[in-house]
Formats: sequence, structure tokens, C-alpha cells
Amino acid sequence: MMKRDAANTNSIWGVLTGMAGALALLAATPAFAWTQAEIDAAIATLDTPEARLCPESNGSKLELPYEIKDINGDAIDEIIVHQQASGAASCFGHAGSEISLLISDGKGGWTDTFGFPGSDLAFHPRTDSDWPDVEILGPGFCFPVWRYHEGSYGIWRTCEDGKLVYAEGLRDNAVPSGLASGVAKPKPASHSGGNGIGTLSPVEVIDVASLDGIPYDHNGSIMIVDGAKGVIVYDHPKNSIAGTVKRGTVLFRGKPWDMNNPDGASIDGVAHTFKKGCDATEYPVRGRYHVMYGMSQFTLEGAAPIRSKTNCDITGHSMTSGNARLKFDIAWD
Repeated sequence: MMKRDAANTNSIWGVLTGMAGALALLAATPAFAWTQAEIDAAIATLDTPEARLCPESNGSKLELPYEIKDINGDAIDEIIVHQQASGAASCFGHAGSEISLLISDGKGGWTDTFGFPGSDLAFHPRTDSDWPDVEILGPGFCFPVWRYHEGSYGIWRTCEDGKLVYAEGLRDNAVPSGLASGVAKPKPASHSGGNGIGTLSPVEVIDVASLDGIPYDHNGSIMIVDGAKGVIVYDHPKNSIAGTVKRGTVLFRGKPWDMNNPDGASIDGVAHTFKKGCDATEYPVRGRYHVMYGMSQFTLEGAAPIRSKTNCDITGHSMTSGNARLKFDIAWD
């Protein structure tokens, strides 16, 4: 009887050990992975007579090295493919290769997202979408940026005279400038504090990549000043406030102004102060932006809120506090 019990115990232990091993294997396996046959079939969609024509006419052979990468975090891999040919680089322009991002359509097919000259892809995560912006790298100093919009990638920012500008109005089917996922986000609603003094609003964070402004230093933090959109946003908050203010946090929002107007421009809007765990305060500020200073600096002034030391409330306003005069110095070397 004891021998049978021991045998049963060993048998059960063997089953449990096998199950544990299987579970460990499942845990170590990605949620979804393409088989080699599926990868080969995807890449074969790029191996066309047209693609082979130039390399073969130059005594070379089309090469299709690839990289597997889940770019949007959905556990379904995309495939990055470089079309190139040793000894026939001229077939693919100055970049030396043609680059494709193959995205599964979920039905056994693949969409070739780019398919034009480029040396590599740089992915820039977004705060409002799982699909990153994609910068098409190549020779030169300015590279176009594509954005995922309404189910596919489209040109969002393009190069004009060596400068990155919005493609809207310049390129066909461009992704709208300033839009994140196709729907403009409303400004967070304002409300009074618990004691009825002053105005609070949820902290507003926007995509820095949607701005086309100039970098300025503000108390050790690097800001992006975009007059055309009427916003001043934290690009690189200084270490002492990094736990409270993150990249993309809106410090100021107001009426747009022309930063190139030779007569200068008035800046009029609402600034914010921040306290960890609390909504932002709001207070009106005004200033003047003038080219006579070489755009090197400007200030915004207004009666700044004073926070309670024990909660999120505003207890009053002051024209002498540190937030009553906001100074900005250009950050270019």
C-alpha cells in the first residue's frame, strides 16, 4: 500500500512539474509571434520584378534584411524591411535603401506603410496614441515625420528649405497639423477652489511634437514658446519640479501672437502654478514680445495665486511672489 501511494505521489508530482514547466513556457512566450513562414510570406510581397529590375541590371541582387518590432505595444509584431543591393546602392537613391514598415491587416495580408527611400526609422512615443510618430531618417539634417491618423500613417511634418514644418497644405493627404488622434482635445474645465477663492483647472498636458516654437529658459526649465498657437509648454522641466510637472505641461495659454511681427506683439492670457496632487491654479498675465530685444527675452506679469500649505486651495493673490513675474530667456546658443 505504501509503495502504491508513493508511486501515485510521484506520478502526481510529475504531472504538476510538467504543468509548471508548460506554464513557464507560456509565460515566456509573447502573446503573439509570427512563424518564419508567415514572416517570409510578408517579405515576399516586396520581392517583385519591379524591385529586382535595377539591382539585377547592375549585376547585383535584391536584398531584404528585416527587423521584427512591436511598435504600438499590442503584442502583434510589425516588420521593418530594408530593400537594398550590394554594389547597386544607386538603385535606392542617396539613402542607399528603400524602407518599408509592414503592418498586418489582421486578415492574413500586409500593408506597406512607407516603401520609399530611407536609411532607418526613428520611433517617437506619443502620450495620446499607442502608435508612435515615425521619423524617416536619411542623408541630410532634416527628416520628415509621419503620424498615425484615422487607421493609417500619413505625412504630418515635412522639410521645406531645411526646416521641419507642418505638411498640411503642402502635401496631399497630410495629417492635420496640431491634431493628436483626429479629435481636438478641449481645454480642461475650470472651477473654484474649496474655499471659493481663485480658479483651478486640471493640469493640461499636450504633445510637444505638435508645437512649432522656440526654446526658452524659464527658471532653469526649457520651455517651448509657440506664438502661433498661443501656448508656452514645458519641454524639459528642471529636476526640482520634475515630480510635479512633466513634459508637455501647459504653463501659459492665451491669444495667438505673431513672433515675427517687427512691431512686436502683446501677449495676453492665463498662466498656471502647480502643486503635486492638486489641480493647477489659473491667473491672468500680460506681457510684450518685441524684436527690439532680438527675441532674446520677455516677461509675463500678473497677480499670482498663493497656495494653502495644508491643501490645494488658493488663499489669496500677490504681485510680489515668484510667480507674479514670469521671465523667459532664449535657450539657443
